Amino acid sequence: MEVASQLLPIILYTLLSILVVFVIVFFYKLIVTLDKTNVVLDDIYVKVHKLDNLFEIIDKSADTISMITDKVSSIVSSSILKIFKRKRKDDFYE
Repeated sequence: MEVASQLLPIILYTLLSILVVFVIVFFYKLIVTLDKTNVVLDDIYVKVHKLDNLFEIIDKSADTISMITDKVSSIVSSSILKIFKRKRKDDFYE
């Protein structure tokens, strides 16, 4: 029993020191990984903001095309309505 009471603290301290070393190495690797991830995310952030101008140009051009097609379709539809109204009036008076 005397040997166990002396051996048990030695085993526990050894395991505790191994655990502390493992935790230190784990956190070091975690910090290195986070630094690499941060660099990649910063690069992606910069590239995305460079593309914002392109998407803004595409959005404005799409709005312009939509506005033009709306005007053309309204002109065409009003022209067609005028043609049919004239025919009805001509048919009514004959």
